[in-house]
Amino acid sequence: MQRIFRNSFATISRQIPKLITPVSDGSGPTPVPVYQQGARRTGLIALKKGMTTLWDEFGQMVPVTVLKVKECNVLGTRYHSGCGSYMLQVGAVNHPKLHRVKRPQLFHYRKFKVQAKRKLKEYKISPDASIPSGIRFLMKGFQLRATHFVPGQFVDVQAKTVGKGFQGVMKRWGFKGGRASHGNSLKHRAAGSIGQCQDPGKVWKGKKMAGRMGGVYRTVQSLKVVKIDSAHDLIYVKGAVPGVDNAYVSVSDAIRKSWHGKCFPAGAQVPFPTYFGSSEVERELCAPIDEKAFDPFARTRREKP
Repeated sequence: MQRIFRNSFATISRQIPKLITPVSDGSGPTPVPVYQQGARRTGLIALKKGMTTLWDEFGQMVPVTVLKVKECNVLGTRYHSGCGSYMLQVGAVNHPKLHRVKRPQLFHYRKFKVQAKRKLKEYKISPDASIPSGIRFLMKGFQLRATHFVPGQFVDVQAKTVGKGFQGVMKRWGFKGGRASHGNSLKHRAAGSIGQCQDPGKVWKGKKMAGRMGGVYRTVQSLKVVKIDSAHDLIYVKGAVPGVDNAYVSVSDAIRKSWHGKCFPAGAQVPFPTYFGSSEVERELCAPIDEKAFDPFARTRREKP
């Protein structure tokens, strides 16, 4: 029995990809990794601060959502045997009242020498995109910042939608509703028929009916990063983001754009595995101008013969 267990354990250990640590823990020099297509970086936890407007190079108004990265630290990296990949745990926003943190969670933070956080999340990464959480590394005050992303790239944003409470089928699913008159009595906003007769004799699962609306996690994919404020760690994302103000939002590289190599703008220097503050950056980083963009205010002029 022990021989069988040893053979199976050896087979599993050979299948686990080797974890590459691109950042030194202080015992040696730090290499300079380079981002390659197919690599998967970690994401960040941000706070949604609301919406505002910016103007592009053509003078057209662009609605953006402001996301603030606050006290985002790396806890550790582990291997998930279920999905066969490495997971990096990230925490954000320091917890002000440690006596309210449960003891198992408190000792989990003490293990990695990190202050207790309000929000934790794990991100799937490639083996070469790991970030250590050693004592020597965190003593320097390192935190994941908004400069982890590149202006002009695309990101996926995940958050919990606004709760609407118990709603009917017209508001929840967009049903047309009944007729306004001509024999309709008390059935103006009713759902109508929900099934058949004795066959099948039940209501199928997933039937669109009245119920609680909102309050679920949703992901908006391929949103463009318009601007980054490195001084205040603000990320300006084009479009709307689910959730209320001051809600926790997960921001990561766009997965669908990464499949085709279109996640980052051409010629961009992607900080890999993240930005460590090794080089100076400007306070406001704007997305590069797209040369193929069409001026919406330009009209073709028809010359008179």
